[in-house]
Amino acid sequence: MQFFASNIKKELADMQQKFDAAMQNNQDWERFAKQFYKYLQSRIHVPTYERFEDYIKYAYSYNSTVYSIINRRASVAKSLQWLVYRVKNKQKQRQYKALGTKDFNLKTAIELKNSGLEEVEGTELNELLENPNAYESWAAIIETMMIYRDTTGNSYLYMVFNPATRKPIGLHILPGDKTRIVGGTYLEPILGYRLDEVTQEILPKENILHWKYPNPQWTPDGRSLYGMPPLKAAARVIAGDNAAVDAQLHAFINEGVKGIITGTQHTDIDFTQEQGERLKKSWEKNKGPKAKNDVAFNRAPLNWLKIGETPVDLGALQARSMNKEDICAIFRVHPALISNEASTLNNMDNAIKSLVTQSVIPDVNDFRDLLNSQFTYHFGEEYYIDYDLMAIPELQEDLEKLSRTLQGMDWVTANEKRTATQYDRYEDMAADRLYQNTGQIPLGMDFDTSFDNIPEL
Repeated sequence: MQFFASNIKKELADMQQKFDAAMQNNQDWERFAKQFYKYLQSRIHVPTYERFEDYIKYAYSYNSTVYSIINRRASVAKSLQWLVYRVKNKQKQRQYKALGTKDFNLKTAIELKNSGLEEVEGTELNELLENPNAYESWAAIIETMMIYRDTTGNSYLYMVFNPATRKPIGLHILPGDKTRIVGGTYLEPILGYRLDEVTQEILPKENILHWKYPNPQWTPDGRSLYGMPPLKAAARVIAGDNAAVDAQLHAFINEGVKGIITGTQHTDIDFTQEQGERLKKSWEKNKGPKAKNDVAFNRAPLNWLKIGETPVDLGALQARSMNKEDICAIFRVHPALISNEASTLNNMDNAIKSLVTQSVIPDVNDFRDLLNSQFTYHFGEEYYIDYDLMAIPELQEDLEKLSRTLQGMDWVTANEKRTATQYDRYEDMAADRLYQNTGQIPLGMDFDTSFDNIPEL
């Protein structure tokens, strides 16, 4: 057994070595790589444009709007139920993967999925998803991967391999703000990964699944190998929103002098200390303790001179409302989901459905395809992992509409209707027949009137 396992390991290593050699000896790749990674430094961290940890510290952890949006997206992704399938029709599988979310059609998606895939249980891949590691569930991994990608633009999944079969047996999250790409040569840009400020040991690139946002900020030192944080585009908006919250908080805690009660004549004659204190005490007694320090007094016929602005006067609250919409737009989230204003139930339902179909599902599909590209290599092309469409609550309304539509389609068999709604087929052959009237007479069969059995008189 040990001899067999060592042979498998050697064959896999030889295959990888041949592939790497083919890439490095390819003239087209060399011509491209010399220009694209010209200034990459071997065994040195690939530089970044910014400090990724700042997006976590000053945006996700510091701004309630950013936290609400990212956490809501991650919670939806976490709630998806993942299953393992066996590919039975590659063409239908490709068509299913190619379905877009803009004009998502549940009926088409279910039909293609049922035609191309069938659920399986008890495989090594099932076991990996059920027990990715000793301290986290697969749902928790999905949630954390979403949060790191939305904040830093990058999330990393470390795969632990079985030394004999070279199949993943464990999955672990790496911190998106502390993981750094280690540069190689221009022919092999990524040598591996390293945990910044933790260790100098290089983690092999084969063990890392790097999920990132696209990064158009290209430079020949390899910085585009990192994903671009979406919060980068909203950095000034978030900074302004933080400042508005700070101004509002400071105004409540330490209001200061809002104005001066003064006059138009004899302003050079001030109150004595005793007169001023007596007048202030009288003012506070009549107006209440919250008025403390918001006025000052001067002798003479009284007049009010305003010298301070409230958060409302400064437009801080209005600015915050506009900031929320900008941040929501970054993540394709409807502002009604985090609005303090009353919304109709219909608007909220549409906003929640949009969150699922337009914001979360496209990103989850991207992660699903990345996972399958890795798992196909290790477990075989016959396996495919995907989330269960039927288990998404926000799509249940579409399922009900589909059921009502199918109910009136008398040109569709019972088994075709069950397949379209992801139910098991009936074994009875009658479920594969079409019927021509409400009496459910199978097409092509004569109606027996029993007249033939009446004896002639």
